[in-house]
Amino acid sequence: MFIQWQKHLLLLTILVNLAGARENHISLDMKESSNLMVKMSEILCKARIKVLFVYFENKTFHEHTGQILREVTKCDISYIALRNQNSPLEAVKDDGILMYMVMIITNISQPLELSLIRKKSAAKHRSHVFLLVRDSDTVSDAWMRASFRQFWKLWLLNIVILYWRDGRLNAYRYNPFMDNYLIPVDNRPNDVPTLEQLFPKAIPNMQRKPLRMCIYKDDVRAIFSRQGIILGTDGLLAAYVAERLNATMMITRPHSYNNHNLSSDICFLEVAKEYVDVSMNIRFLVPDTFKKLAESTVSHTRDDLCVIVPKAKTAPTFWNIFRSFGSLVWILILVSVLVANVFCYILKTEVGRVPMELFAGALTMPMTRIPLNHALRLFLIFWLYFGLLICSAFRGNLTSMMVFQPYLPDINQLGALARSHYHIIIRPRHVKHIQHFLSLGHQHESRIREQMLEVSDTQMYEMMRNNDIRFAYLEKYHIARFQVNSRVHMHLGRPFFHLMNSCLVPFHAVYIVPYGSPYLGFLDSLIRSSHEFGFERYWDRIMNSAFIKSGIKVVNRRRGSGNDEPVVLKLQHFHAVFALWLVGIGMACIVLAWEHLTHNYNLAVTKRRH
Repeated sequence: MFIQWQKHLLLLTILVNLAGARENHISLDMKESSNLMVKMSEILCKARIKVLFVYFENKTFHEHTGQILREVTKCDISYIALRNQNSPLEAVKDDGILMYMVMIITNISQPLELSLIRKKSAAKHRSHVFLLVRDSDTVSDAWMRASFRQFWKLWLLNIVILYWRDGRLNAYRYNPFMDNYLIPVDNRPNDVPTLEQLFPKAIPNMQRKPLRMCIYKDDVRAIFSRQGIILGTDGLLAAYVAERLNATMMITRPHSYNNHNLSSDICFLEVAKEYVDVSMNIRFLVPDTFKKLAESTVSHTRDDLCVIVPKAKTAPTFWNIFRSFGSLVWILILVSVLVANVFCYILKTEVGRVPMELFAGALTMPMTRIPLNHALRLFLIFWLYFGLLICSAFRGNLTSMMVFQPYLPDINQLGALARSHYHIIIRPRHVKHIQHFLSLGHQHESRIREQMLEVSDTQMYEMMRNNDIRFAYLEKYHIARFQVNSRVHMHLGRPFFHLMNSCLVPFHAVYIVPYGSPYLGFLDSLIRSSHEFGFERYWDRIMNSAFIKSGIKVVNRRRGSGNDEPVVLKLQHFHAVFALWLVGIGMACIVLAWEHLTHNYNLAVTKRRH
């Protein structure tokens, strides 16, 4: 009996000790969790964010979320939402929100409930998640790697795990391209890391991991060479992106689907099905056509839908005699002759020979007699030089007109295109853009839509290759501006086609990535930097040199700046000529006034002497 009573006493002592140890452990865990919440609140307040979501499991004590709430309400955070697993966080599913979310779990035995975050949600680079673990004793490197892999399956990169251990805050972020995954965030023992330390904006190092790109062969911006190098602006930008990310390029070259070349944009299927990470062919910024299957990068150029029209007919040969000068130059020459005749009539008594002498001087022919009047002599000096310059310019321009006959005015405006008899050949994938942007209620736009004729890509290619000038062609601007200057579309140096100055549909040009892609933020940064450092203009010049080697002349980037008129000298070149003539007649008037005053003075002196 005594022995049995001693056994019960020993068992009771053991239970009391275990209960005391459990009570101390719980108090210690509560203290560590409280420190974690305080530090988390300091990070949020120091970051000065505006919108915060706090997510907690049912097993998590609500006082910890309340502790965060009490701390952050002292800051400038304007919106705070508390959710548990029974109340889904709908705001997380909104596209494009700059989100900061705090997820609180008790220990690693709780599974991560990530169903509230969709993989197919836009602007993933704007989502930031803090994962807080209250029981730090259970946290291990293996568990953190497994947790980060779950986030990477949802394409979330801006994730940081925080826990309190050994009297300091421990923070880890991750790089999915590293074998170790884990990246510790360094911070001082009594300090908290900044938002820039937790979520750096630096371009990640992909450690030569593959970056899947879809690039369709383009005769202008994506030229595949035999050495495996892709020339053109799109090809060189793709190599620049892969180099900055330290990635290995894996190129997908789509050709056709179902025996035709897509009614949608090329490479769109590969992006929508997530076969590739990015499509490096520029396309129009039309978000409605993406249908939440793709996201667009920042706009980096313009790529309008323009019309290639047949070149206008050559002008009649007879009028080449008068095309040496413009109408304004002819008017100024006529005014100059009239003023010269009036000036000579004032100074000469023999007025009958003045016009012929001035005409002979203008044609640089020798004069029959030299006048005795000093003012008239000075005037004739400038007049002869004026006639020399005018005749030289006329002869040079007349020669060029006889060698290269000019064209009649080309079609450059929508009204002229609507009044023309040309049918406009259009690709199937551009029909939706025309239907969306050209209004049937507009007089010219409705007429242009009636003129359009949809054909396959193969038919359009054959018609352009055969220089079929019975039709006009709708094409992207970056392709059309090279096609009209290609030697294959010329005959004896004369182009068959002309690119209109006014395009039908103006578009910003972008690249696309799968919807919710984690690479979008990095691609935007790299595209901006390529433009800031002038790479795009440099690549454009390389592209022009490649076209020179392949038999295509350089095209000026500035739209409408090319002038195919053969006139060598225009009105701006004659400013100095007419100014010189005005100086001459001014000096002659001054000499005339001086001679008149001298004559009157000498006449008065002579009268006084007599």
